[in-house]
Amino acid sequence: MTLKGKKNHYNIKLLRGYGVSINLKDNKVILTNGQNDITGQSDKEEWFVTKIPYEKIVISGKGYVSTEAIKLLSEKNINVLLTDTYGHPHAFMNNVMNSNTATRYRMTQYDAFRDPDRVQYLRKWILDAKLESQINFFKSLEREDLQKGISQLEQYRKSIPNLKGYRDFLTTESRCGNIYFNNYTKMIPAKYGFESRHGGGLVLKNRYAGDIINALLNYGYAVLAGEICKFVNALGLDAYYGFYHKPHSSFQALVYDIIEPFRWLVEYSVYKLANHQNHDQSIKKKDYTWTREGKVVMDSDLIRRFLELLERTFQMERPYKFKHGMKDNYGMSMCQEITIAKIYVQNLVEFCGNR
Repeated sequence: MTLKGKKNHYNIKLLRGYGVSINLKDNKVILTNGQNDITGQSDKEEWFVTKIPYEKIVISGKGYVSTEAIKLLSEKNINVLLTDTYGHPHAFMNNVMNSNTATRYRMTQYDAFRDPDRVQYLRKWILDAKLESQINFFKSLEREDLQKGISQLEQYRKSIPNLKGYRDFLTTESRCGNIYFNNYTKMIPAKYGFESRHGGGLVLKNRYAGDIINALLNYGYAVLAGEICKFVNALGLDAYYGFYHKPHSSFQALVYDIIEPFRWLVEYSVYKLANHQNHDQSIKKKDYTWTREGKVVMDSDLIRRFLELLERTFQMERPYKFKHGMKDNYGMSMCQEITIAKIYVQNLVEFCGNR
């Protein structure tokens, strides 16, 4: 819990279970959690929208959402994510920029993404940033058993300027994904049964998790995608028209383009949770179970703990070359990781507008 007078790091709300809802009554937003299995009661919170302490609300499973409540939350820049029971995203509900500026940004996006040379540049930019983030993540852990994997990823990163066709990107992405997750597996205790990450390349498919680590990764990626979607829509870009992932009816291609260099934030959070020394905060057997089909279903308490940890990870700061704010002698500013993701979207807008 956040102490009185301290910054709220847990600005994400999970609504889950039977009877979950968001509605509007007497000018207040009513957040109703699912019914308790023992008491049959539902937890409720009532807030004037200006007082809501959450920046994100995750609705997991079946429920009711008032269109008026969503409109009010969107206007206040509060992101609402709708997922299924297993953490796969169904919808991201956030405000969309509606102005002549937004129209101009979208037109420059279409023009840039039809230009093969500019698309090639952007693909190299995003793949380089992704490999850099993975390499830096592994280096930060200072583990001897990761050194070979780091060297392999560095070699592939050096080859990016020579990539030409889309097939080259697919091949490099697949090989680097195998190297990365083969090494990531070493960092996860064997008791969790994590052997590999499925669908880690450019081609995304909704595969349900058969182990708790993949289940947490799925949930985290959904939350990260919702955050990136908010930035994309806030600038009026077309989230379904990407340059790295092929447009697909089941997900927003541009969102998953921008996600790539920031997936490590989710992977870091899952790693921290899986290796947590505090028993109360670690993953316990009672925190999850399997359906008859072998799909992992997580307890709400585990999801909340994970989302709180993920939110703290989003708020971690590091030096970044940012044009605004206080700078050091090297022109660097201290920026939150999620702010850097927002800067990536802004940089994309500027690139598309420059000819």
